[in-house]
Amino acid sequence: MRDAVIVIAETLELAAARVADPTAAIFARLFAEIPDAEALFVRDTGGLVRGQMFQVTMESLLDFLGDKDYGANLIQIERVNHQGLGVEPEMFDRFYWTVMAAFKDILGDDWTDEHEAVWTRTVGELTGQAA
Repeated sequence: MRDAVIVIAETLELAAARVADPTAAIFARLFAEIPDAEALFVRDTGGLVRGQMFQVTMESLLDFLGDKDYGANLIQIERVNHQGLGVEPEMFDRFYWTVMAAFKDILGDDWTDEHEAVWTRTVGELTGQAA
């Protein structure tokens, strides 16, 4: 199996070839899975917060897999910060699974068993949850 960073980066590249920005698809899926989450973004009328959230999510995930300079700590800090916004840790962690599911939808037939294994293992490790 290839290095997880390579597989995750490949996912981003394949998704970018299909959609310029997957943020809308990710959040549409999140709001369908957790309808109460949409109210948390009521002031994000231009989608900037959602875009930044997606960007930080991917940067921290790649760091978590790679250099491990800050990713794991940032994720723990943000988990606590989000509790102050009314986001329980389960909902915070659910976002990573939602990102994975959205990429799986975007890639369709190009989503491989390797993608599934790497993403499942990575998100499971990152959130402390088994798939």
